[in-house]
Parts: sequence; C-alpha cells; structure tokens
Amino acid sequence: MDLMDPYEYVKYLQERNPAYADSFYLNEGRNLDYFRGIKGTDLQDTLLGIHPFQNYFLSLSGGSADTKYAISGSIFDQRGIIVNSGYGRYQGRIRIDQKVNERLAFSVNANYSHLSQYGTSPTMDGNGFFSGSLLYNVWAFRPVSAGIYDEQEDTGLDDQDFIYTLNGFNPVKRARNELRRKVTNILTTNVDFSYSFAKYLQLRVMGGITKTVVRAEEFNNSQTPQGSPLTKAGKDNGVSGSVLYNELRSWVNENTLSYNRTLNEAHQLSLIGGLTLQGTNTSGYGAAANHIPNESLGIAGIDEGIPIAIVSTSSLYTLASFLGRANYEYRSRYLFTASLRADGSSKFAPQNKWSYFPSGAIAWKLGEEPFIKPLSFISNAKLRISYGATGNNRVSDFAYLSRIRILPSGGYSFGGAPVPAAQLEVLGNRSLKWETTVQTDLGLDLGLFNDRVSLVADLYKKVTSNLLLDAAVPGSIGFVSAFKNIGKIANSGFELTLQTVNISSQHFAWSTNFNVAFNRNRILALSEGEPFRLTTASWNTLTSNVPLYIASVGKPIALFYGYVWDGNYQYSDFNETAPGVYSLKEGVPHYSIAIQPGYIKYRDINEDGEINAEDATVIGNPNPDFTGGISNNFNYKHFDLNLFFNFSYGGDVFNANRIIFEGGGYNNSQNMFAGYTNRWTPENQNNRYFRSGGAGPDNLLYSTRVVEDGSYLKLRTVQLGYQLTDKLLAKTGLRRVRVYIAAQNLLTWTKYEGFDPEVSKFGSSALRPAFDYSVYPSARTVTFGLNITL
Repeated sequence: MDLMDPYEYVKYLQERNPAYADSFYLNEGRNLDYFRGIKGTDLQDTLLGIHPFQNYFLSLSGGSADTKYAISGSIFDQRGIIVNSGYGRYQGRIRIDQKVNERLAFSVNANYSHLSQYGTSPTMDGNGFFSGSLLYNVWAFRPVSAGIYDEQEDTGLDDQDFIYTLNGFNPVKRARNELRRKVTNILTTNVDFSYSFAKYLQLRVMGGITKTVVRAEEFNNSQTPQGSPLTKAGKDNGVSGSVLYNELRSWVNENTLSYNRTLNEAHQLSLIGGLTLQGTNTSGYGAAANHIPNESLGIAGIDEGIPIAIVSTSSLYTLASFLGRANYEYRSRYLFTASLRADGSSKFAPQNKWSYFPSGAIAWKLGEEPFIKPLSFISNAKLRISYGATGNNRVSDFAYLSRIRILPSGGYSFGGAPVPAAQLEVLGNRSLKWETTVQTDLGLDLGLFNDRVSLVADLYKKVTSNLLLDAAVPGSIGFVSAFKNIGKIANSGFELTLQTVNISSQHFAWSTNFNVAFNRNRILALSEGEPFRLTTASWNTLTSNVPLYIASVGKPIALFYGYVWDGNYQYSDFNETAPGVYSLKEGVPHYSIAIQPGYIKYRDINEDGEINAEDATVIGNPNPDFTGGISNNFNYKHFDLNLFFNFSYGGDVFNANRIIFEGGGYNNSQNMFAGYTNRWTPENQNNRYFRSGGAGPDNLLYSTRVVEDGSYLKLRTVQLGYQLTDKLLAKTGLRRVRVYIAAQNLLTWTKYEGFDPEVSKFGSSALRPAFDYSVYPSARTVTFGLNITL
C-alpha cells in the first residue's frame, strides 16, 4: 500500500494535530519544507519480505501379486511473508495391502504428521480494537522519527510520553520478539477388511483411530508492546506468557454389505447397506501468567509469574448412521439410484437426535440410443436428474444443554462454610435439531467429435431449512443470543464446464478447460415475526453496536448495510455568519456533530433533514454475478506449459482499511494512505476525500464510500516443465526425470484498492462475507522443482 512520505505526513499532522506536530516535528528550527528531503521509513518493505520455501517428497512402492506396499515421506519448510514467521511439516505414510486368499483381503494404513507454525499473529490481538492488527501498526507507523536525528526506529520508541498505547511501537520489533508457536502432532491408523461370501456378495469392515496433540505457546518479553515498561499494557501486565495443550482422539468404524450382479446382460443391480459409527473425545488445559520476573527463561519461566488464568476443558461427540443404496441399470441406457440414510448425533437432545435423508437419481444415456448412433459427431450424451437431502449438525458438543460455571470468587456462606457461586454461562436449547438441505439437479453430459469437445452443464436449486444459527433471544432471559433453528435459504444456479482438445498432433498438443458458475441466493424465511436481521462486524469496539450486514426475507443473504455517501459538504452548503464561521443552510441535511466545510456528507434517504439510523439502507452486494476459470495446457515434444486463470465478476468488498487510513484514524498521530494527500482543503475543494478531522460520527462510518467493486481476473498458476528424453535417461539409469518452474498468484487485474479483492476477514462466514481490514496478503510464490522416478 502507498503511504504518506515524511513531508506529506507532517503536513497532515499540522492540520489534524497541530500541537503534536509543533512539539515533535516543527521545532529546533525545522519547518515543513525541511521534511521534503528526508527519506521516509516504510515498514512494509522490512516486515513483508521475500522468503524461500522447500518441499521434498519421496515414495517407494512394490510387492507381489498378493502383497503390495507403499511408503512415502515429505518435508515442507516455508518462511512466512511476515518476518520471523514460518510453517513446517514432516509427514510419513505406510500402506500394506494383503490378499490372504480368494475371499479375504485386508489393508493397513498409517500416517504421521508433525506441523510447526511460528510467528506473530497478523490478525487481531483479542482486544477487539482496530489497532490490534499487525498490518494496522505497519501502515500507521510514522514515516519519520519524532527525534529525526537519532535511530529511534531501532528500538521502536519515541519519547516516553508518546508511548501510551500499542500504536507507537515498531511492528517489526514486535514481530521479532513476540513468541507465537503452535506444534501439532497427528497420528492416523486405519485397518480395512473385505470378505467375499460369494461372487456377488461382499462384506467390508473398516476401523480407524486418529490422535491429534496441539501445544500452543505465547510469550511477550520486555521488547514487545505487551511487555515493554514504556507501554500502558506493559506497565499493567509486565512480561507475560501462556501455554495451551489440547488433545483430540477420534475414531471411525464403517461396516457395509454389498451385492452386485448382472442378469441376462441387460440388467445390472447393485445394492449396499451398512452402519457407520464415529466419535471424538477432546480434552485440554492451559495456564497464563503476567509479571514474569525472569524473561530470559522464556515460556519455561511462566510458573514464576502471577497466574491470571487456568483453563481445563473436556468434551465428546458421537455420530451413528444407517445407510442403504440401490443402483439399477437397464441395457446400459437407463440408470436409477435410490438411497436413504439415518443419522443420529449426540449434539441434539434425545427426541431430536435422529433425522432421515433420502435421495434419488435418474439418468438416460442418449448416446446409446439407436436414433443417436448414426450421428457420428456425438460421442457421448447423458441426461441426469437427481433429488436429495443432506444434514448439518455443526454446533458445539451438547449444544442442547445449558452450561454452568463455578466462579472462583463471589460465593456465599452456608452453615458457617464458604460455598462457591455458580453462574449460567451458556444457554442451551433442547429444541435444536438437524439443519437440512434439499437439492434438485438437472444435468447434461455431452461429448462431441470423439470427445474432443466435452460439455457438462448443471442446473440446480438448493433449499436449506432449520438453519443452525446464533440467534437473538429476549433480553428477559438474561442472554443476548443462543443457538436456534431459524429460517430458510434458497440457492439456485447454473454451472458449465467445457473441455476442448484444440490441437493434437505428433509433436504439439493444446487443450483448454473452461468453467463458469452462476449462483443466486435468497432468504425465504427468518425467525417468526422477523422480516430482517442485522449483523455487526467485529473489528472495532467503537462500532461494535453498528450493523454492517442485513438479511431480509426475499433478498440475498448478508447485503452491506449503511449510508449513501454524498461527497463532502462544500462552502455552498453554508451561510458564513462571521469571518470563518459557518452554519448549514436550511434544508441541508445534518448529523449529530458540528459540521464544517469539507466534512463527509451522506444522503438523507427519508428527507427529514437529519442523518441518522433511519437513513441506513442497502449499500452493496458481496455476492458475485458469476465466477469461473480457464486453463490451457500446451505440450511440445518434451516441454509442457500450463496457464490457469480464474475470475469473479460483480460482488462488492467492504474496504474498512480506508475508514482508518483515509483521514478516519482515531490516533491523531498515525500515518495515512498516500491518496489522502488529495483531501479537501480550502485550496483543494473536492468530493473524493473529506478534510482532516471531517470523518463524521462513528455510527455513520459504514457507507458506500468504502464499498468497492470486487471483480477480478487472476493469473493463478503458470507452470513450465521439461521431461528428459529417453536418450538422456539411458545414460542415468532413471525411468523418468522432469524439471519445472511454477509461479502462483502471479498477476491480478482489478479495480479494488486493497491488497486482494478475494478477501474475507471472517473466513467462510455466510453472514459476514467480503470484509477487508488488515488481512494478511496472499503470497506470490515461484517454485523450482525436480521429479525423479527410479
């Protein structure tokens, strides 16, 4: 991101915070022009760098007709974009397949992974304030030290009076000194038996266990903003640290009986029935302490500090499923499928544990019909129609039960003895039941010209009902929200995949794969008597109660909600009651604070003359019109080239970075984006950027000003390879050698002003999509690779 240079920054401070500018910059004979010749500090170049990664994979396989084995191992090591961060993975796998006799066979599969992740967190630090993000601190950091003549950037500190929050701390120093380490060990073992009772009847029994152990450590020494004696947090807490240990044990057992038979060469029947069982058991404990006296011990010295938290958790979950499926095919033309499964989950109360999910499908192979056979250009054609239901039980374990917490203090005396107090911590809901999605699909598979052109088209509609959501409850209950089954959502769309072999000759081949998808969602119902639902964005405590998303019956889910930006107030909107004193003209809309020329302006939707919550409306749609991709593969002799593009058209992104870094920062001494140098001034009256200090009230920050078009076209992957010729291989004794160079996230074409339009701070949340604030940028990688087959 382009940021203000020293001259632009000090000029901005003169307008926004004159006393600060005079005290720290415009002193000792320095004026504004002095800063024109000073080279600024842009910590993006230091914090976000180019770092190497390594990936090695080795496999060995072999055996006899009855016994086969495969052994593989891999090592992956990558340094992160952020300095002093990275990720490593060591993985090993072994598989043995044994045929005991004509009826009995089994396989054993074991997999072990060791994962290590370290580095400062690029996301919020947990205090819910916008300044807790690492990238905020990078962008906000001053481009020139307040004590210009010394090397304050080495310590990350200015004058002690300035360091009163985390904002003044050098984020590079923070990244180099914070300990954030997470180590995960995963061991998975599966055993699979199959036994044939007869030629057409087979039993399969599979069992597996997985053990996952996670240890997470955090340590803030005196060289971090959380532990430095020069910050408020450091003064309050001192050196601090925490350790968290979690163990997850999961198991699965699948038992199926299958029957497959062909009758009179015209009828093919396949039946399968079975029972599957699975479960997880999780446990964990941890501790945190501050005021650790000996920081040289690191996390090992946590026991010497003052305990501030001790946690212990335990939970379990089980799922049982009965399933049955029948497939019938007549003369290889007409296909019928029917299935039914019953799932029972421990996450729901006894009366709602079980739910039933039927499905069915019919297909017609048109290409096998006599009236299609003469059409030689049609090599394959099939029509499909299907209907099916699936379930979702993604809520916490025992979500139907309320949870009581025993408080460590605040109890009472009973019978002369202290009795600890109890508090209802989580409100359960015994009415919770399975969320259900019903989908209908109509499809066409078509192959032309000996399958040189292949087309797959699908038209679908999905309706999800009884959504499992954290919904509002009456305040009289004592809780703000609880999990409930509410509402119904419909998704409908069209998906098309086209594969073509454009050129196929002895030395040159070119093929293309193109896909495009159109999806529309619509809310069919919310809670009873609830025509719409508002959702906040958890990124800033100053706007924690201000909604950004609206879900309305009959409309798409999670539309952006806020105010229509109407430029800036200009002199023509005011009466000059005295020299330099302005009051709004009658009929010009106003909001809750005193307004001056150059302040941000919003549209008065209800025309009552006042900008308030009654003027909030839909200001954007994060759902794209369509998405897709195109891949081209070229082969020339021993060279191969792959180019993959993907795209998204339509769909808005809410760029909250601009709220903070285009004149809206709450820290009057932070830096701004370079674009804000074109802000409104009496000499530069414009409607693009409001004047310094003219951001308006906090409750009006969400507006169309920062809603941007998220359309993009990306060159996602490029790979060029070369396979050694047989003549060269004959000299090496190797079967196959291929060298390649590949690049990912190489180019992006977009109008979006942030790092990446393909962004979502809140992950895959359907209620809070397409929100950008200090999100970790996507890595552009270049890989040099070598594949060898012995």
